Amino acid sequence: MEQLDDTVLFVGIQANDRHAFSELVNRYSAILFRFIQRRVSCVEDCEDILQEVFVALWNNRHKINIESSLYPYLFKTAKYKIIDWTIHEQRKVVRAENLSKTFQTQTLTTTSEEELLAKELAVLIEQEIDKMPSTMRSAFSLSRKESMSIKDIATELALSEQTVKNNISLALGWLKLRFK
Repeated sequence: MEQLDDTVLFVGIQANDRHAFSELVNRYSAILFRFIQRRVSCVEDCEDILQEVFVALWNNRHKINIESSLYPYLFKTAKYKIIDWTIHEQRKVVRAENLSKTFQTQTLTTTSEEELLAKELAVLIEQEIDKMPSTMRSAFSLSRKESMSIKDIATELALSEQTVKNNISLALGWLKLRFK
């Protein structure tokens, strides 16, 4: 069949001759693949587009009129398949960007909600600290807010280190009890 020209092969294809179709695929696959690959860098995508070209030829074989060569039809089909592929890829990029923006917005919203909850909790904790007895409140505030050591707090408040430890423990117990 290799000696047959495209018009004879195409007549066979129109008569559902799979051998003629196979011969045509073998004849044009390499050159079409190179044509596609110049425009699409991914080999797998090139193979998919090439397959789509030949599937389109087979599916439309009864509608196509070939006068001398299938070459122009195949390359025109490949060109349009490349355009379709490019549009599809661009849409994927746009969808990915939109998804990324949505994710970032949700992250910002979540972060904002978390920040709001943290601020509300801080206000509630501060209100509870204000209700503590003065020695307990002072020891706890110097420990947690000022990050002072037990020894420094004891010196500052003129208390023993053990009294400072006891007051901090009592303050933590107070808060745990209030926020259960």
